Amino acid sequence: MCGFAGMVGDIAVDAPTAAAVLAALEHRGPDGSGTHTADGVWLGFQRLAILDLERRADQPMVDHETGVAIAFNGEIYNYVELRSRLAARGHRFVTDGDTEVLLHSYLEWGEACLDYLDGMFAIAIADPRLDQVLLARDRFGEKPLYYGRDGQGRWWFGSEPGALRRAGVGSCRADLRRIAGFLTLGDIEDPAGSYFDGISQLPPGTTAVLHRTGLDAPRRWWSIATLLDDEWERPAADREEVIDAIDASVRRRLRSDVVVGTSLSGGVDSSTIVASMRAVDPAREIHTFTASFPGEPIDEWRRAVAVGRRHGATMHRVEPTVDDFVAGLDDVVMRQGAPIESPTVFAQWSVMRAASETGVTVLLDGQGADETWGGYPKYVWSAIGALMGERHLRRASAVHAQWRRGGNLPRPAFTQLGGLALPPALRPAALSMAGGRHRSSLGVALVDVRLDDPQGDPGVGGLLRKAARADIDRVLLPRLLRYADRNSMAWGREMRLPFLDERVVRLGLRSWSEGLSTGWTKWHLRRAVEHRLPDDIVWNRTKLAYQTPDAAWLADARVTAMVCDARADLVERSLISADHAQSIDPWRALTLSRFLDLHGLST
Repeated sequence: MCGFAGMVGDIAVDAPTAAAVLAALEHRGPDGSGTHTADGVWLGFQRLAILDLERRADQPMVDHETGVAIAFNGEIYNYVELRSRLAARGHRFVTDGDTEVLLHSYLEWGEACLDYLDGMFAIAIADPRLDQVLLARDRFGEKPLYYGRDGQGRWWFGSEPGALRRAGVGSCRADLRRIAGFLTLGDIEDPAGSYFDGISQLPPGTTAVLHRTGLDAPRRWWSIATLLDDEWERPAADREEVIDAIDASVRRRLRSDVVVGTSLSGGVDSSTIVASMRAVDPAREIHTFTASFPGEPIDEWRRAVAVGRRHGATMHRVEPTVDDFVAGLDDVVMRQGAPIESPTVFAQWSVMRAASETGVTVLLDGQGADETWGGYPKYVWSAIGALMGERHLRRASAVHAQWRRGGNLPRPAFTQLGGLALPPALRPAALSMAGGRHRSSLGVALVDVRLDDPQGDPGVGGLLRKAARADIDRVLLPRLLRYADRNSMAWGREMRLPFLDERVVRLGLRSWSEGLSTGWTKWHLRRAVEHRLPDDIVWNRTKLAYQTPDAAWLADARVTAMVCDARADLVERSLISADHAQSIDPWRALTLSRFLDLHGLST
């Protein structure tokens, strides 16, 4: 785990620029730094030591026989298995970590090595034999990778946009298209862009090749669309298969030479991770960290305690306050490198800070389960719409009745459902005709479901599948992964997500419709883990994880004043009109204004 940056070009990187770029990434890797310079290539690295803590495992790592050099951010969880496979093919190793295994995997299989990796990663491999640098990003985009050109025509890449700006990449302006989208639609991740004009992002599951003469178009090496094609219609896995997949994922993600803990809410996802940690390693000391808001309806400490006690965890209660929020807002926005949707991000930020103070370097987390196992109640309307589109009216009525009996039927978002149902050719016109609240709701469906699906648009009958694809690919998961990476790395912590193991995801995608017909979200996951957790964890319909008391914090006089100043700032920047300033979401206004100011961006 780390932060890295690099350059490809004919003009060498001077020492002050190299130092500035690495300084901007030091929070991601406080345990050491290194550089590698070759003909037309510079790599810089800040290390967070997780596996093989010795200096021999530092990056950039170079194969001295071929001159191939690598810098990568993340973890390869199956490095033990890959190492054995490569050793059988004649490769020799001098370290005990995953970086050398990744380097030798590339030497053995070239770009095809990505298919062998179970992990989260952003990778840069400088190969002098091909006179190129290969950039690659993991399947879901857990680890970030940005790129752009400086004023001298050199190509730069790295873990955060702020580091690239230290190298003179991009302009001093914000991306106005992205800003407009944020104000109207919310914090929807652009898989190929950033909030900084002139700085792009390598999309998840893609590679790109950098030469001194330019950048080859990014190429997709993995796609959620393919996984959906493979799994969507398959019958749900049985309990034993689900448990086996989760335990195998957790077991690999416990590989570490530093202390591993977990973040724990009172929900089924993070509780499942704690239970699995205990199952695969009965003697392990488990540290859990829980954001708690005493006296608030959203507080989950009681349920978290029930899980922690059942599995013998050492529990850490983290209590973020509005005072903490006011004092830490600028730090959060600065490290996020983007405006944020709501103060809920601050709860996770506080948990990572507590882990840092406690000396727990790696944390497992339940993130990704909702998007891949059908965890949001809103999906019931997509399921009903899909059944109606396929003319299964009796089944649609039965699903509706089941959810009403359970008292869990959410209000339908008809505008968003309509957007998902529209053919792609009609979406731009529909968005341009919509206004106000409907534009925001419709926009989430229209703008963010760009389904470059090899099978084409699945039509009205595929509403549920479209909803799954949208939230995994564009709407929810990418945003949450960006929050997780920035919040954890700001404190030099590593977050690992067992639910994003490809095998676990495959099982989760199967038969959403069947699961939702029971009146529950994540039905098959709940059934699989019910023997490991208290009933009021498994069969609890309330979804509260990482929420903050937004209304109470917004009523604080300091926050009210900050929001007022922020709206005035956005009016002065001509981003919003004075007549509509009060209608802009207060959190969006506040964090956007602070983001622009902290990064010195003009509009």
